[in-house]
Amino acid sequence: MRPFRAISIATAFAACGAGCKAAPPLGAISIGTLTVAEANLAGNPELPESAAQVRRELQAALESTGHFTVREGGEARVRLEIDQARRVLAPAPSVAAGQIAPEREMADVAVSLEMTMPGAGGETERLLAEGEARRPTGADDALDPALRAAAFDASLDAALREAVVALNYQVEARKKTDGALMSDLSSPDSRLRDYAIRVLADRRSPAAVPNLVLRLQDENDDVARRAVGALVAIGDRRAVRPLIEMTRKRRPEQVRPILYALGSLGGGEAEAFLFTLESGSPDEEVRRAARDAFADLSGRKDEATRTEAAAQAMPGKK
Repeated sequence: MRPFRAISIATAFAACGAGCKAAPPLGAISIGTLTVAEANLAGNPELPESAAQVRRELQAALESTGHFTVREGGEARVRLEIDQARRVLAPAPSVAAGQIAPEREMADVAVSLEMTMPGAGGETERLLAEGEARRPTGADDALDPALRAAAFDASLDAALREAVVALNYQVEARKKTDGALMSDLSSPDSRLRDYAIRVLADRRSPAAVPNLVLRLQDENDDVARRAVGALVAIGDRRAVRPLIEMTRKRRPEQVRPILYALGSLGGGEAEAFLFTLESGSPDEEVRRAARDAFADLSGRKDEATRTEAAAQAMPGKK
């Protein structure tokens, strides 16, 4: 596990002066600890900031939303990790017709946030959010290292803001009714669709199944995969036939997790499809995945049969 450095909230307040003493916005989530993966940050030398600087930027991004406040004694904890900070080459945004877009160096930064806080039922809620941003370094036009450092700083700021927005979307999604979440499944914003699916999966509401089935054809592959997982979590076999149809429109590497989902849901239709596919698919990887899913399904059926037989054999059972 990577070491993390939790920076004292009290020290932060002393440093920022009287401006930090303002009352937090009504309903804001109170964050007691902001943690930066210090060793992880040191492993990305393109970033010029210290852990303390990154923490201040994260606090500013969180509090700018009006939905989070950082203060001593807050129940929530937020941890930041730098997933990557690297130079990449990307085409220029626009060129004249018929010309090839020249590549230019970009500062690419990706981060992830984890927030944990007490849930309503006493359990710990855990939310994960990601952010990524790119900014041109200007290295194609000048050799000044300060330009590259500034580009990475700007990319980090933008990635932090994106991750914070994603975190806030998740918090807000958990406050919504099932009906409101199902409406979000039709949002043009893929993040809203994604987070709505996550919450509906957690709630395991059968009423959401028809709406989730529609998202199996989502233009965003990540959202479509999330819908598969949600349908498995709910465990409603109305999803079996749409999942079978989904396999006919996906590449072999995309089919494998769908087959495992079918094996998890079970039922005669899923069983017959997996049995046919394990010998009839032209792709070896698909055949293997179908065979594994079929074996898992059969094993669960056998276990259920033995359990039922044992229950029937108990004294007093007929």
